[in-house]
Amino acid sequence: MASQEDVALRPMLVLPSRTRKYVRLTPEQAYEALMHLMRENAEAGSIQGKEGKTPSIRAKLGGWIGVTVKLEILPEGDVSSLEFRFSYRSLLFASIVVLVTVIGLSLVLRTPVPAVGSALILAIAFTANSVVVRFLDTVNMVLPHIEREYARRALLEDRRRWESEPKDTAELFRRLSEKHIRTWGNTNVLWYKIKEYERQGLMHNEAVRKIAEEEGIS
Repeated sequence: MASQEDVALRPMLVLPSRTRKYVRLTPEQAYEALMHLMRENAEAGSIQGKEGKTPSIRAKLGGWIGVTVKLEILPEGDVSSLEFRFSYRSLLFASIVVLVTVIGLSLVLRTPVPAVGSALILAIAFTANSVVVRFLDTVNMVLPHIEREYARRALLEDRRRWESEPKDTAELFRRLSEKHIRTWGNTNVLWYKIKEYERQGLMHNEAVRKIAEEEGIS
């Protein structure tokens, strides 16, 4: 079995056992979104969730194949780490059953049929792998949309708050610049943050306001 770190593209792995992904969501937001995703996923069943500081979700994928996925959501500063772990105990059990059955038939019929057993085991393994790959594909496809939606909601809330509590953003920018010059010797980091927030949809004054709040300047 293989292990995989944060990837945005389709994982080309055989029976992945573990994968990690980072999302710009709080653990609570990630838990809510992924619980909804699994409930809407026709291949997921027996879904169990546990809320708290480190939420977790357990579910079975693929029906009778019974690939078990366990997700742990860990806070990592401004992002959350999604730790997916996959268990293939049902696949192992099914393979043992097929192997024992093939051996039994070989003894009874006095005809070697190992090829049939191997083909069945490979078919079961391929099906299990396909189920996991489809699940991870869905997660990789849906999470960016969820991140954008929560970011949009947060921006609307910030805008309403900023409109109700207006401040002089020129003065905030001056104080931010002084702080960054004292700390870094220039304002490169400050401008980088401003451009990043502008790429996320904030206006220049909104970006300055948000950075000022993050850096404790009011």
